[in-house]
Order: sequence, then structure tokens, then C-alpha cells
Amino acid sequence: MGSNAASSFDLSILHWLNAFVGRSASLDSSIEFLADTELRGAAFLSVYWWYWFMRTDTATVTRTREYLLRTLCAGVLAILAARVLALTLPFRVRPRFEPSVHFVVPDLAPTNFMGWSSFPSDHAVMFSALAVGLCFISWRTGLLALLYTAVVICFPRIYLGIHYPTDVIAGLALGASIGYGMSVLPVCNYLTSRALRWESTSPGSFYCALFLVTFEFATMFDSLRAAALRTTRAVSHLVRVVL
Repeated sequence: MGSNAASSFDLSILHWLNAFVGRSASLDSSIEFLADTELRGAAFLSVYWWYWFMRTDTATVTRTREYLLRTLCAGVLAILAARVLALTLPFRVRPRFEPSVHFVVPDLAPTNFMGWSSFPSDHAVMFSALAVGLCFISWRTGLLALLYTAVVICFPRIYLGIHYPTDVIAGLALGASIGYGMSVLPVCNYLTSRALRWESTSPGSFYCALFLVTFEFATMFDSLRAAALRTTRAVSHLVRVVL
């Protein structure tokens, strides 16, 4: 998928949405807030803590926690898969930076995506994997999480020209597949049993680790991405100096 590979489907949706940009400052600022705030991820991950500490019988608690752990593993696998695809597939310029799309960017929209390939959407992949995992705990909560992912997480990224619609659709499909697979594969039993054993023998260290993991999910691993970027730049600079 090359930098100019925008389908008629992508362009029709982008141009239709782009016609609303600038009509209402309140609409633009609200969507820009949704695209940039960490509250969207924090609200999503708070559901995990709610279910983790929900009071019910022992068997249900164990089953619920097993699915929550499986889903967190799915989220990690999903974001890794998205990054591998973004780095190995042909680079796709985001619609806001593609001159042929003629995209009008809202005034306050974030601009730090120039060097990142558009396909697939990391947000769609990760949050859809997490949402599908919730379906195995409560199908109502899972469906609400999927709706939240589509409207609150993904829609603003299309509206602001950060992604093409097909970036998001492919991301949703990939993430949902990973979330489903991790929830049903027997091989995951080993990981969840070890994690629950850790929780029972050393709850302090376990909950510190679990908090850090959910924090990174809520912030889309921004701190790790920044650290990786700085490390890459430092290594590149060192290589240039040495050579």
C-alpha cells in the first residue's frame, strides 16, 4: 500500500467528514480533545480494574481474572503486530500530509505524526483487542467497549486526517482477531495460571506491575515510545560519530 493508495472509499468518507471542519469551533475542539486526551484510555482501562475487584463467588472471580489477563496479553500482542506491520509494509502517508487528498486540518489538531505510517491504526488494533476480550466476561460490556472504541477512539482519528478509514477498519479486524484468539486458545492457560499464582504469593509486586501495564495501555505506551525514539536517535548519533 503506497503513499498515494487512497481508495475511492477512503476519499469519499474523508471528504464528507472534512466538509464539517471549520463549521463549528466547538465540534472541532471536542474531537481534537478526544484524539489527544489520555482520559479516553484511562476510562477504558478503569473497566478492567472494576471487573478485577468485583465481589462475587470465588470461581467467577478466578474466571474473570483469567480472561482479564488473557485480554491484556492480547493487547500487548496486538500493538506489537500493528508496529511490525507499520514498519514492514510500504509506508503510507497519513491523509493530512498527503497533498493529493487536499485535506483541511483543524487548527488545533496534533501534528506529530509525519514520520509514522498510517496503516494500520495502532489505536484501533489495541483497543479492539481489549474490547473483544471483555466480551468473554460480559457481552454487554464488550459490545459497549467496541462501540466506545469505534466512536471515541477511532472516529476522531479519521476526522482529523490521522488515519484513512481503511486503516481503522483493518486495525479493528486485526485487533478483534487477536483478542478472540487469546481468549480461546488453551496455550494461554499457562500464562494466566502463573500470573494468578504470582498475585496470591506476592500481591504487592503483582499489583505494582499490573498498574504499570494498565497505565501504559491507557497512555498508548507513549512513555515507552518516547524512550525507544530517544534511544534510536542516540544510537544513530553514536554510529555517525564512530563512523
